[in-house]
Amino acid sequence: MKRSILITSIIAILLVPTSAAFASGGQSPWIEAELALTNQERKQRGIAELTVNTSLEWAAATKLSDMEKGGYFAHTSPTGLTPWSFMDKVGYEYHYAGENLAIHFNDPTSEHVAWMQSEKHCQNILDPRFSEIGMAVKKTYFEGRETMIVVAMFGTRSGREVATKLTKEDALTLCKGGIPSVSGTSDERQSDGLFSGGSVGSISSSALTNIDVFAKTETENRYGFVELISTVVFTLAQVVVISLLMHLVLSHETRDGVYLS
Repeated sequence: MKRSILITSIIAILLVPTSAAFASGGQSPWIEAELALTNQERKQRGIAELTVNTSLEWAAATKLSDMEKGGYFAHTSPTGLTPWSFMDKVGYEYHYAGENLAIHFNDPTSEHVAWMQSEKHCQNILDPRFSEIGMAVKKTYFEGRETMIVVAMFGTRSGREVATKLTKEDALTLCKGGIPSVSGTSDERQSDGLFSGGSVGSISSSALTNIDVFAKTETENRYGFVELISTVVFTLAQVVVISLLMHLVLSHETRDGVYLS
């Protein structure tokens, strides 16, 4: 009987929905492509590349899940949750933090181009004070149609400030195609408002009407196909593991007389 309880618990754990797992981490080609593009932009301008932080990945995945469940697309949820709320939930203590959102894009390249042409999003991507990033992407239904939602969270943890004289204003100058002036000190940057609130950018539904050249209504692509294959493989693996465990338990309990009539 104890074995039956054990196998039931294992099955329950294995059957936990996997959408959040596939929405975060390096499992998604979309995320890998956007990370590569982001670091390429920074490297070309002499800015330190971003490293992936697991806590930020979970914060981004949790934010995406909350938007999906709540039927909203915004930095602040209808219940008042901010991007920083999700960072706090996963224990990411930030000194600087930012968030980019995107929806209705067909591939990471068009999404990235749109972000780079939007000053606020570009500023987050090139902000030299950010050292880490976590992303989540998922194909879901929003406002009656299937689409892709992307969440990117940028940050630098408390006590791990980046050694740079560049500021967020310099990042904005770079986004406009100019040459930044090296200025600012650590104390000045610490008190510029990012410490308590963070910079925010969003490719929102209304903004998409201004950049339709980058937005697409069809989302059937190779990234969605890879996600589908990954889900199928993971599901099959679950079935195999459950079958093996059931066979093991039944063989033991039948031999012990548990199921004999």
